[in-house]
Amino acid sequence: MDTSKAEKIKAHARAIAELLYEETDAEALKTLEGIELAVRSQLLQQVGPEIGEFFAKQRVAPEQVAIEPLKASSETSKSQKSKRKS
Repeated sequence: MDTSKAEKIKAHARAIAELLYEETDAEALKTLEGIELAVRSQLLQQVGPEIGEFFAKQRVAPEQVAIEPLKASSETSKSQKSKRKS
């Protein structure tokens, strides 16, 4: 990953951290264990699903494009096999 992208991720992560911090119970942040649990919980509930959904949407279009040539090539190979049998 280039430096520019790493810096963008860091800036966005800090912005997300600020938002999630505001929504986290202050009692949970008194110990390292509490901080770890709060961070993990927020990542699993708020951040992870959004990233997963984005990745899934990005993956759908390329797969659909890739599937079309595969169907055509499999039809071609079927017709070539039937010609060979004749």
